[in-house]
Amino acid sequence: MAIPKKGTAPAGRKSMKMEADELTEKIKACVKEALDEQAEGEEGTEDAVAEVAPADISGLIEDAMAVVAEKRKSRKEAGEELGDVTAEEVMEAVSEIIDATEGEAKEDDGVEEEVKEDEEVTDEAKGRKAATRKHQTKSARKSAASPVQRKYSSIYMSRTTPTSTAKKSIPPAVQLARAIKCLDVFGKHDPDAASFYAQRKYDDADMAREFKALSATNPTAGGYLIPEIYLDQIIELLYSKTVIFELGAQKVPMANGNLNIPKMTGGARATWGGEARKIAKTQPTYGNIRLSAKRLEAIVPQTRELLMSTNYSADQLFANDLTRRMELGLDFGAMFGKGGEFQPLGVFTDKEVEHVDAKTLSNDDLADSNGKITADFPVFVRSKVLAKNVDDNKLGWAFNSVLEGYLMNLKTTTGAYIYRDEMNTGKLLGFPYRVSNQITTDTSGLTELAFGNWADLLVGEQMGLETYTTLDGSWVDEEGNQHNAFEENLAATRALMYVDIAARHKESFLHVKNIKAF
Repeated sequence: MAIPKKGTAPAGRKSMKMEADELTEKIKACVKEALDEQAEGEEGTEDAVAEVAPADISGLIEDAMAVVAEKRKSRKEAGEELGDVTAEEVMEAVSEIIDATEGEAKEDDGVEEEVKEDEEVTDEAKGRKAATRKHQTKSARKSAASPVQRKYSSIYMSRTTPTSTAKKSIPPAVQLARAIKCLDVFGKHDPDAASFYAQRKYDDADMAREFKALSATNPTAGGYLIPEIYLDQIIELLYSKTVIFELGAQKVPMANGNLNIPKMTGGARATWGGEARKIAKTQPTYGNIRLSAKRLEAIVPQTRELLMSTNYSADQLFANDLTRRMELGLDFGAMFGKGGEFQPLGVFTDKEVEHVDAKTLSNDDLADSNGKITADFPVFVRSKVLAKNVDDNKLGWAFNSVLEGYLMNLKTTTGAYIYRDEMNTGKLLGFPYRVSNQITTDTSGLTELAFGNWADLLVGEQMGLETYTTLDGSWVDEEGNQHNAFEENLAATRALMYVDIAARHKESFLHVKNIKAF
């Protein structure tokens, strides 16, 4: 269909009652609305929606009116009775013009791609001089051509799409597994080789750069530290899944492996006095907490097939095994560590923490002589801790799933569950609880719990996570069985962290033992 050129008034233009200015405003509003919707859909991308120039709108309206005039002329010649021009007719013509121009743009893009292919063929055929000259001449002619002028490009070309798809976010645990594989398995503990394999096997330029940076350092204790970009994320992930950190334990750095933290054991207090009387003096007393780095270690065996695989699920499985071992180790040390040179002092074993024996309370309203507690017992525990003026911001319970079930099944005399509804929300008497099955229940049904302000539990760390993987070593598992990697086609990853754990205020915790859960 022939479209009149700009500046030529088509037949019937003057008879149209709808003024061009009104149409211009309507079309501007429609285009703006479409661009606003597109901008909302592309929010967060780097590409910005371009402004539509008034000249483009005016030219588009002029051509659209010409198209409408041609269509109406054909319909009138066919004997159809026509009324006034409507906005719908004009907008339909606008859409047709833009669609036609977009089609031309796509064809032009195809021509540009063909030119690029010709240039690539030319580069590959450098040895054949005659053919090279022919292709170069052809390419030069095409590339010398002026760029295609696309009408109304500011309207439809503003609807941009990203030129490259954003890389899918990889969870920190999977990044850790891949870093270990590149450094320990594929790279054989050589950071330069690890950098190569990070790029080749995972197409991860960031990881490759991190390993390049490691090449300037020396191995410590037989292994390299995982790059900080992955270390920071994985340590936070590891801590967030431990019971003690879920309840509010705090992390503090130990740059040199030791840390002294002063604490106030007795505070100054205000006193009452009269006029011309001396103000009574009260002297605060201080104590000291010393954290000294202790080695938390784990050996994680894997099959060689799983470790050599670059499959996403294999990386995830490996990382989950590794981090879970370290999580359990942190929780165990915080609760049951025996103290001394090689272990932290846990809340359940610290002699300065208040300990209650459920068997010896001599109060049947709370528990009988066998340690079987009543519904009043949790209230007693909470009140005993709060009576010490403990900060209740991070108060919480720690017990195992057996005791959890026992408390959820406590009923009133009418058969109504006392704590079940609240415990289904993760709280007991208004404070959160967490379940750890490292808190054991013996064969006679006796177990234990801890309640306190977990923000007063400090976890000091000297450095992050260090790993070393062997494909031919041997080790002894937790049950005392000897394993040989070569004979069993296994691999073993050793993970090390240097941490210490201590309660800043011992009075913030209460430990109860000999609770009969069944």
